[in-house]
Amino acid sequence: MKNTLFILFIHLFFTPLLFAQDLAENPFIRVDKDNNRIFTADPSAHVWADGRLYVYASHDVQPARGCDLMDKYHVFSTDDMIHWTDHGQILEAADVSWARPEGGFMWAPDCAFRNGMYFFYFPHKDADNIWRIGVATSTEPAANFTSQGYIEGMRSGIDPSVFVDDDGQAYIYQNSGGTGTCAVGKLKTNMVELDGEMQDMQGLVGYHEGPWVHKRNGIYYLSYADGHDDGYIKNEMRYAMSTSPMGPWTYKGVVVGGTTEGTQHGSIVQYKGQWYAFYHNNVLSFGTNPGGGARSICVDKLYYNEDGTMQKVIQTGMFKDPVVNAKNIPNLILAENYSTGIDGETYHDVDNTNNGGVYRHDGVDIEVCSEGKANIFNMEAGEWIGYKLNIPRTDNYKIDLRVSSPVGTGAFHVEVDGVNVSGRVTVNKTDDFQKWTTVALSNISLNSGTRLLKIVVDEAGFNLANFTVYYALTTPPFNKRIILKNGGKYVSFDQNNQVFCNSETMTSNCIFTVEQIGTGNKVELRTSNGKYIAAKSLKNSMTVESSHSANTRFFWYQKSYNNNEIGLKSEALNSIVCSENGTKAMNCNRYEIGAWETFVWQEYIEAAVEDVKADKVSLQVYPTRVQTDDKFTVEYNMETNFAITIQLIDAQGRVCKKMDGLKGGKQSLLVSTRGLATGSYFLQITASNFAAARKIILI
Repeated sequence: MKNTLFILFIHLFFTPLLFAQDLAENPFIRVDKDNNRIFTADPSAHVWADGRLYVYASHDVQPARGCDLMDKYHVFSTDDMIHWTDHGQILEAADVSWARPEGGFMWAPDCAFRNGMYFFYFPHKDADNIWRIGVATSTEPAANFTSQGYIEGMRSGIDPSVFVDDDGQAYIYQNSGGTGTCAVGKLKTNMVELDGEMQDMQGLVGYHEGPWVHKRNGIYYLSYADGHDDGYIKNEMRYAMSTSPMGPWTYKGVVVGGTTEGTQHGSIVQYKGQWYAFYHNNVLSFGTNPGGGARSICVDKLYYNEDGTMQKVIQTGMFKDPVVNAKNIPNLILAENYSTGIDGETYHDVDNTNNGGVYRHDGVDIEVCSEGKANIFNMEAGEWIGYKLNIPRTDNYKIDLRVSSPVGTGAFHVEVDGVNVSGRVTVNKTDDFQKWTTVALSNISLNSGTRLLKIVVDEAGFNLANFTVYYALTTPPFNKRIILKNGGKYVSFDQNNQVFCNSETMTSNCIFTVEQIGTGNKVELRTSNGKYIAAKSLKNSMTVESSHSANTRFFWYQKSYNNNEIGLKSEALNSIVCSENGTKAMNCNRYEIGAWETFVWQEYIEAAVEDVKADKVSLQVYPTRVQTDDKFTVEYNMETNFAITIQLIDAQGRVCKKMDGLKGGKQSLLVSTRGLATGSYFLQITASNFAAARKIILI
């Protein structure tokens, strides 16, 4: 085992040094010809008759806002794989007469050569926002390209690539309809018209996007990006083999691993007797580009086995370690997000090598976790991991730690600023290192301020995935009817049982009863029609289900002391509920309680015929049957320092009248019904911790 690890160490750390002798450091493009920082992606590599290798790349503009702003294609070339020349920009959206007027959306391109002409293929949206495959031509490989329109008959899609076979027949590949389907068609000799219809490719396992075809020893290889996402490493580059450029294809596996960037797109080419794989990563913008879409192109050597299959590429210059600062409490803390520092300062590991090779490069052993993201493994007695935590107030706290142990050995203790605050904690048997259980620690005394919390290994034999630190006095509003809000919107569910947080108005689908599960702060949220909010998968949206299960149980974490801000963690998924800012169905795949993961709960009290009367709250509405073009009275008495809102909502959920910023205390208001149609309405009144409604009928 020791010899194996030593060989692995030599392989991982010295092989890149050997590569550096005949390859530029990855990413190999960092600045443009004017020495300004440039971000590039989707490298399409070709060797032309002048003996140089050319790479046609897309361009991630800054500041980034995702891929919609991409524009201004560049070309780079080399004759030694070490020194690269930026030939500058060859095309932008403004050069394309049929392009959408807003520009952007100049995604992954390719280039081909025939009869003295270079053909540059690129995807772009037209004035009707439909994806087209455009063509620009030039008699030079890296300058003076002129747009010639787009290829009629191709499907609306992206990622064109062109392969010219030994017999001169050219084939064009594309993503059909965005992602998920690869299509191929023949090109006529003019290289701008289809010779027949596009057809779907068969046999591509896990195909996502980015097709690329090359040929070696009479065999065709189609490489492409998959949809891989294990929490840290994203899309990988898979490949398939065939005896025909149009397939069918036989899947063979992964040839280029994923990176921490969300996409993978590349090309494979032979140059001066050596095969190379081109791809992109985000190492130059890691941790500094929250808008996404700041990538850089890379290249590494590629090798084949005797049977023609490809060996997985060793990617160099791939990772940049994260900078992890103090975390705010209450929160869920991923084990691998120990604070940045050196051995003896924020961690201690006996061999100073990350034997899992995931996420970070220092001594702590990190591997991919079955519950998402990563976990720390291979821990030995005397090792420890440290986390700087911002403790909001001096108090007793609870700590829930997610651990595993195949045989039930392993023990640890928790130290805070060098003081043992937990005593020895043993880990029970879970049957496997990737089967997890929760160890709950109570009455952990923490002083306010930034503190260093250490998890110290007393006995080897267990893994650590994450832990949650929260207030010991957290008490959910058991057996109360509540509403949940995020960003001013209500949590609700639709006719398809998907859970959203985008409702402007409160309906019966926004009302949930908090039911206690066992002891402590574990809850279920029962809907007004008797179902339960459920989280079943890290990748799928949350739903409501009719029966109890582990999917319907959540831990209720009070976000701030003495207020109604909370976070919810799924027991089944061990991850945090997220509202996604109301733009899509809610999910449960987060690992910290931030803005989208913080909900405000309010008690809901429904007014029927009689007055509403609760602790320090009263509401009366009269008359409840009102003529149109008349008035009715609202009287309330609410002891609150927060602003009160009154809304009149029709049967379709539309807000017909709204009064904001009302004061607490004892108040009486006249509400006009002028301009309103006859029918049923709800008068809704809300404050920071209270909501009530009363039915009104206009006659």
